[in-house]
Amino acid sequence: MISHLNNLRAAFGEVFAHFSYIAIAGVLAILVFLLAVWFPNLGLIAQVYSGSSAPLAAALGIALSLLGGIATNFTLLAAGYTIAIAILFGLTTAMITYLVKQRRIAAAGQSIAIGSGAMASGVIGVGCAACGSLILGVVLPSLGAAGGLAALPLNGEEFGILSVVLLTVSLLLVSKNIAQSNACPLAQTGNAQQPGPT
Repeated sequence: MISHLNNLRAAFGEVFAHFSYIAIAGVLAILVFLLAVWFPNLGLIAQVYSGSSAPLAAALGIALSLLGGIATNFTLLAAGYTIAIAILFGLTTAMITYLVKQRRIAAAGQSIAIGSGAMASGVIGVGCAACGSLILGVVLPSLGAAGGLAALPLNGEEFGILSVVLLTVSLLLVSKNIAQSNACPLAQTGNAQQPGPT
């Protein structure tokens, strides 16, 4: 555990010393959060912005007021993992972008795969307290498994928790790749052979 924290600290110090990666992480975290909170109301938002003659200020006010849904429509657990998913997604994506830019694509590949799985499970679990998991609520009845979510102990919130776990693993893997790529090769091998006299 200590080594993971050391890798994380070293990778954060290297990646987020550059403002561009802070901006990438921040913008993506905000976008993921907005999508998750607005997801139950996308129809309303689309109607306000496309078919309504409401002034722009009123339309923006409606969109901003819907952000309060994180406190009213989401359970405490759902709100917690929604915020965690947004932050972890932003951080992981910025660090993977750093790896790819440094031409360490092979090292980034595993983290990209795990991060993609994490986001997929997070999207499946997105939903509010009133409507539950929106995607599974639409898909499961068509598959004849409408009671599938009700059978789970947390009514589908397990997918959000799984997403947080997978994104954390992805973040730890990418930070390990960044930290180890900058470590001294002799320090990595530990007992490096010293050249003898000739």
